[in-house]
Amino acid sequence: MIKDIKVNELSWEPHPFFQKLLIKKLLSHQKDNVDLSIMLVNAKKGVEVPAHVHDQDDIVYQLEGKNKMWVDGAGDFEMLPGSFIRIPAGVKHQPHDTEEDVLAIDIFLPHLF
Repeated sequence: MIKDIKVNELSWEPHPFFQKLLIKKLLSHQKDNVDLSIMLVNAKKGVEVPAHVHDQDDIVYQLEGKNKMWVDGAGDFEMLPGSFIRIPAGVKHQPHDTEEDVLAIDIFLPHLF
């Protein structure tokens, strides 16, 4: 499948689990019949997300902003533009200490939605 995605034409919507986050669904199993999910995530300065676990690998590529990512068994990682982190399925993690508005690409393998 070839898909030309115009990110600026997509609407921001609340994250399905963390309402204080906004997302743009770039690719999804439901919409695009693919086996991964990719979304653009926006977290405003000061937003805290509870520690949580996914049934999928979670890959985050930070485009803008500054925060930290706590990963169970590994500790805290500073997330800055250009940071890339893979969190294996089943590992508890938490983005926190959002010092600046964050914009990140979040990829789930296999799909989340």
